Amino acid sequence: MNALRIERLIWAVVFAALVALVVAFVLVPAFVPVPDLTGVVPLVVALVTFAAVAPIAARLSLGAISADEKPGDQTVQYVVFFVVAVVGQVALGSLGYEGTGPSLFAFAAGWLAATKARRLNPRRWNREAAA
Repeated sequence: MNALRIERLIWAVVFAALVALVVAFVLVPAFVPVPDLTGVVPLVVALVTFAAVAPIAARLSLGAISADEKPGDQTVQYVVFFVVAVVGQVALGSLGYEGTGPSLFAFAAGWLAATKARRLNPRRWNREAAA
């Protein structure tokens, strides 16, 4: 298994875990009126959601590898997206802009920055310098 496939699988697992946590600890308590005194229901929902989402995310992620993809590209894109989105959200919030509009703006700015972030991958620097 090469580095590109390993990177894709790791990010698929991270995505599946994030989806499972959101479903279990945000959506289930909001929409299930039955009190859970033991705290087992969110954990079971998280495990079931992870078991359902992880194979789908892995298959989609591995199937979306382009011919010019280098190991590290997806990691650089995700890191840039999260940094720009979080910094944008915090900056807009500190200026008093809160709500859906500023959140969508920070998300869009992160998305646009991530689409151009592949050139920040150090593996691409070495390849372009040699060419």
